[in-house]
Amino acid sequence: MKKIVYLLLFTAYTSYAQDTFNLTTTITTKADFITADNQSNVYVVKGDELSKYNKTGKLLYKYSNKNLGKIDFVDASYMLKPFLFYKNFLQIVYLDNTLSLNGDPVILDDPATPDEVEYEQAQLACTSYNGCVWLYDQENMELVRLDQNLKKTVGTGNLSILLNIDLQPNYLIEHDNKVYLNNPSSGILIFDVFGTYYKTVPIKNITHFEPIGDWVYFMTEDNKIDAYQLKTGNTIQFKVPHVDFTNFRLETDILMLQNKDSILFYGK
Repeated sequence: MKKIVYLLLFTAYTSYAQDTFNLTTTITTKADFITADNQSNVYVVKGDELSKYNKTGKLLYKYSNKNLGKIDFVDASYMLKPFLFYKNFLQIVYLDNTLSLNGDPVILDDPATPDEVEYEQAQLACTSYNGCVWLYDQENMELVRLDQNLKKTVGTGNLSILLNIDLQPNYLIEHDNKVYLNNPSSGILIFDVFGTYYKTVPIKNITHFEPIGDWVYFMTEDNKIDAYQLKTGNTIQFKVPHVDFTNFRLETDILMLQNKDSILFYGK
């Protein structure tokens, strides 16, 4: 069954390499970054504000917490429970699908938490399956997985020593039982959900990528989108619209491009 799903994903997404794009929706807004869920809702972050739009460009909901300052990361992999990370305050906030608070914030440097969880140098965080959390802990240079009770269940050890690399990662995400840690100087480091190192995708100096099935989609330096096949190492290039963009998302049959003052939705 999984092979069939991957084949469908491959067919849908690689077809963009040949097809012509049609602009379907424009959302006029400035953003620090965007992400999306599997229903093609787009999440727009500007400073401390998060806005959710549907694929027709309708604004659905907003969320902001002035006390925590700017939002550093949003993970909408589980659309019913979006995940927000505030690096400066070392806090994680969960929302529901209407962008209302869903439980108390998770404080990563609170000595009163179970097992004395204090990650004062957590630089990156993302959601994991079963309501768990992945962190990149700069102090120990390791990936850590915390369960729902903030108990450490996985620790990779010092990755700089284990992999003999200079480690300054800038992006972390879990997808389909793999954990992706982007290290611009060496590439995208891939682990399984038990923290075991799998391989490095040799794509350097990127800031954004999106794993889909057995492919990793990334922006090139000449403002294009390429896709790297994890099993074969082959790369294909998409025929994207000739517009400047700083970020992208691919969701089913929709390509989203972010530029300096808008988000553009393209379909086939």
